[in-house]
Amino acid sequence: NMKQIKKENTLTCDWNSYFDLSVPIISLSLILLGSVSCSNNKTENTVATGNEKKVQSGLKFTSRKDGKVKFKETGGSTYFTLKFYEDGLKMLDKKENEIARITKKEDKYKIKDANDQVLGYVTGKKTKFKIKDNSQESTLFIFQRQQDGDWKLETEDVGEQLLCKIGKRDYGWKIESGSETELGKVKHENGRISIRGSNGNTLFYTNDSFSGIAVVPFLLQQLNKPQQAALCAALNLGSN
Repeated sequence: NMKQIKKENTLTCDWNSYFDLSVPIISLSLILLGSVSCSNNKTENTVATGNEKKVQSGLKFTSRKDGKVKFKETGGSTYFTLKFYEDGLKMLDKKENEIARITKKEDKYKIKDANDQVLGYVTGKKTKFKIKDNSQESTLFIFQRQQDGDWKLETEDVGEQLLCKIGKRDYGWKIESGSETELGKVKHENGRISIRGSNGNTLFYTNDSFSGIAVVPFLLQQLNKPQQAALCAALNLGSN
């Protein structure tokens, strides 16, 4: 009996010693596993590019089908306004005069001026849009998404020459020329979307909820204002 009691005490002691040692080992393993997991997530979500981070995951997209998005100059005066409808939008100047009217039918966006004159079209959806003339026979520009989530603006009439690159960043979008000269940025910060020039100064901004990529066309100087508004409408309704 004494031998049996001694054996049971020895087993109990051995198991207690095991648990005493295993607790810190398990805790250390969990800490290391968490560190590796966080490191992997950080690596997957962002890639360092100079002093900026290129975002691999998608930025929040806020499409509009009604209401207004008012863009303002520094100081608070109205620069232009976008008025949204189920099938498109209107672009109004600072005095609420109509600059362009964009109407969507299937995957085609018709561009008209205030006098109901057809100015051109934007066609396409999701990843590729074409800006066409009013006859729809000539493609003037192509705005296309890349596999990594970036976009590019090309002109088709001279063999798809690269005009602009639009890179996704942690703050929004960076716009560069084909030779990688910075042209501007679209920045999301504290509920505001600000459109910056190449020198970093704010050109105009909005405090209204909207999609950053749909604002990018207003920094593409190759497009006139009606074309910018039409590409904005296409990205607003046709990219999600």
